Amino acid sequence: MSDDNDEAVRLLARIAAGEEAPMADFYGRFSRQVYAFVLRSCGRPEEAEDVVVEAMYEVWKSAGRFTGGSQVRTWLFSIARHKLIDRMRRAGPRHTVELDDVADGLADEDAGAFERLARTQNAAALKGCMERLSPEHRECVHLVYFGELALAEVAAVQGCPENTVKTRLFHAKRQLRRCLERRLGSEGDR
Repeated sequence: MSDDNDEAVRLLARIAAGEEAPMADFYGRFSRQVYAFVLRSCGRPEEAEDVVVEAMYEVWKSAGRFTGGSQVRTWLFSIARHKLIDRMRRAGPRHTVELDDVADGLADEDAGAFERLARTQNAAALKGCMERLSPEHRECVHLVYFGELALAEVAAVQGCPENTVKTRLFHAKRQLRRCLERRLGSEGDR
């Protein structure tokens, strides 16, 4: 991970010097992770794409201001998070994302109809349970489990102490387990 971060820091230095090729490398290296994070936060592919572009443009403009006080990925996720929050404030209330849009990406081409249906139902249950979490808890779960950020990185992105991240994860997992047990009718281990 340190080698990846060191390479990203070198790219930022070259971007700050006005070189375009390193920006393309940086984009290729991080855009998918940022897109996945934003998409899970907002649920709208077009909006997620726009936020990625805005975040990367901010990197282009402010690469020279990166101080190295965090991992590059943490800095980038913070930028994307702020861009998304700004958009959400400007846009006001949202419509919910269609389940079909999410479920289409989950189905395996080789899976039978029953397996696809089960995955769709499980995805719908998980999506419903994730939506019941507070925004802070939902974002925390996404950053740790989908974004694979370390707890310290999540704390930096969310602007809170690491122990707060641990507490949010604990409560979020407990809420998700209870919600999924109710929705899927399972008797999970307690």
